[in-house]
Amino acid sequence: MRRLFRQLSAVLLIAALAGTVCLLWFDVANHLRLTFLHQRTGALAFILVGASYICLLLSDGHRWRSHIKGLLLGTGFLLWGGEQFMEPGAVATVMDSLVVLIFVSDLGWIIASDIRRKRG
Repeated sequence: MRRLFRQLSAVLLIAALAGTVCLLWFDVANHLRLTFLHQRTGALAFILVGASYICLLLSDGHRWRSHIKGLLLGTGFLLWGGEQFMEPGAVATVMDSLVVLIFVSDLGWIIASDIRRKRG
């Protein structure tokens, strides 16, 4: 099962990188104007890289505490990308708030851990 998750992670990462190349190509082709394709391609890249990271975490033997931080980060990217496909409204606002909560909490957790480690 670990091998399957690792392979899936690689495939999803390659797809995310390909999506990013397409995003840059669309941007150049459209003279850096914000377009529907730009938004959707960027959102899809976020979803793919988040899913890739979650699959990678599921393929290794890190401690659960490390998994929780990583799973939060991957989930944040999935939600961020998914939100881009939604019409403005209550559900999109909740997803956006969850993304902010996840990213701030995750990075705050890393910062706090580093401060504690350097004090001790």
